[in-house]
Amino acid sequence: MNMEHIYIIQDVSLIAQLQNKTVVVETDDLNKIEDIQNAVQEHNQLFCIKLNVNQDITSIVFKDEWKNIPLVVYPTGLGLVRDFIKLLPLLKKLNVKFFLDGASAQNYEAVQILSSLGIYSGIVINENANWEKLTDMIYYALCNRVQHAPVEPFQYVYDTYKRQTLVDYGTVFFENPERFEYLAEGRRQKAIPITLFSKAPLVADWNKPWQRFFYEGTECAACEGWRICLGKYAAMKDKNGCRDFTVELLDVVENRKFKQ
Repeated sequence: MNMEHIYIIQDVSLIAQLQNKTVVVETDDLNKIEDIQNAVQEHNQLFCIKLNVNQDITSIVFKDEWKNIPLVVYPTGLGLVRDFIKLLPLLKKLNVKFFLDGASAQNYEAVQILSSLGIYSGIVINENANWEKLTDMIYYALCNRVQHAPVEPFQYVYDTYKRQTLVDYGTVFFENPERFEYLAEGRRQKAIPITLFSKAPLVADWNKPWQRFFYEGTECAACEGWRICLGKYAAMKDKNGCRDFTVELLDVVENRKFKQ
């Protein structure tokens, strides 16, 4: 499947180097959001603004003026529920997604609250993730019959999964090198998944870094959950957690899509 190629920019001054491209702009400055939108839309298309903030959601000062700006926010947590409920009417007007760090146990409950209240959200999965809570989240995200907003990356895996194909849920988090490319200081670099190359691999396609696991004969390539993990957590010594999680996610998706 051919996917639209998207450029990720961390330095707003580099936007002018692109013409008629789709762009993600990363920032930690809330005051630059409207300026970023204006700068991108002059000659390009804004995919989203990736906002990295060292704050809980309820501590962020959201503006009604952002309602036409696609935002993907990486906060530290939810904050107090009572404060979030007060903020909810404004958030409902915005085009916003919240991705929370899977290393924090509290963030799993936070994502369920967000989703249950109709806010698109997700858990960022890294090597410090709570694998048991992630596995539980599969059932909330995909088996819960009560209406709720999508929870990533579970929804992405479900929507794009086909038998005998690979699904890179790193796409949700801007980590798929087949789709995303960083532009920094005039240089371009493919988006790198969580697991970096351990050495320069002999691969058929540098856009597919997962190929090295087969050349090197690693245990990840023999894992049943490989089709959606692609070796993202290869650096972990104990891979039981990620293996159990990815295998169970595949099993749930397979049953929900093809065996009901």
